[in-house]
Amino acid sequence: MHQIYFYARTLIIGALGGLVGYLLNFPLGWLVGAMLSTIPCAMMGIRVPTHWGLRSVMIGTIGLMAGAAFTPSIVNRAGEWAFSLAGVAVYCVIITAIGLFICLKLGKLDRPTAAFSAAPGGLSEILVLGPAYGADVRALSLVHGMRLAVILIIVPLVIVWVGTGSGPTTMNRTIDFTLSIPFRDYAILGACLVIGIIGGRKIRLPGAHLTGPLILSGIVHYFGFTASSPPQLFVIVAQVVIGTSVAQFFSNTTIRQVLAGLMVGGGLTVVNLCIASIFALAFQTWLDIPFAAGLLALVPGGLPEMSLISIALGLDAAFVSLHHLFRVVMVLMFLPILVPLWIPKPERAAQPH
Repeated sequence: MHQIYFYARTLIIGALGGLVGYLLNFPLGWLVGAMLSTIPCAMMGIRVPTHWGLRSVMIGTIGLMAGAAFTPSIVNRAGEWAFSLAGVAVYCVIITAIGLFICLKLGKLDRPTAAFSAAPGGLSEILVLGPAYGADVRALSLVHGMRLAVILIIVPLVIVWVGTGSGPTTMNRTIDFTLSIPFRDYAILGACLVIGIIGGRKIRLPGAHLTGPLILSGIVHYFGFTASSPPQLFVIVAQVVIGTSVAQFFSNTTIRQVLAGLMVGGGLTVVNLCIASIFALAFQTWLDIPFAAGLLALVPGGLPEMSLISIALGLDAAFVSLHHLFRVVMVLMFLPILVPLWIPKPERAAQPH
């Protein structure tokens, strides 16, 4: 019961911050406001824990929304994305190489920590894998947490500024409190959510809480079993829950630690965004992919967070989610193979077995 109080307090703080963000017309204001209201609390030592079960359900809900974009017309275009997927692979190699230089020379991190700090996500998987190879989990949390926070604040602003391919865009500020979709569709989507999360974890899907429901939602929408998406109110709750969960990376940190994380994470973010912009311009020029969609598909924010932004901005969620899933799978495949080859033998001997 005591822990429930802390969970509720975190959500209240995040919701109030999100409301301020919404009223101030921030792009993705509910998410950004929730982050900016809970991160200072975490830094001051105030407990702002995240209920990971609720976060998983909200991430799964985002998966359901992203899966709704997998209509027959979208799936039939999947072959057109081969070149952009190859571009994501090249982009990941470039930013990892530059990121290693920044982490080693600017951040003065040891090799294992530098390797996992430079890797472009997935965030939760990095925080699980990194310590097993001798990486400093606090440094990883600060660097990736800082990068995620900066990307979530900057990218929506950039996309709103440049537009989505059909002129300047604005965030949809209307709030629809109705939950009225047919009961049958609730049942179908609920089954996709539960089976997707549990099944995805059992077969060890990368980002299972999102990808499991996303895949099942994509299947039921493709075959026309439902045309519904979760109500908009769920998007607001998801923004608040995910926004508050970022605060964990800043728990009990000092200003000095945050500044060090900002230096490394900020440096990585600037590099990531600049190179992603170049690739997005190339996508737009040669592949006829709108700059906004290309940028969102490339920047190494979290898979759930980038999917959420694509939904909130009305971009092609299927395109964005597939490219981020490809990035996460690629990183998880090659990182455990390459990092041990790069870590000197004395450091490898010190690793836990």
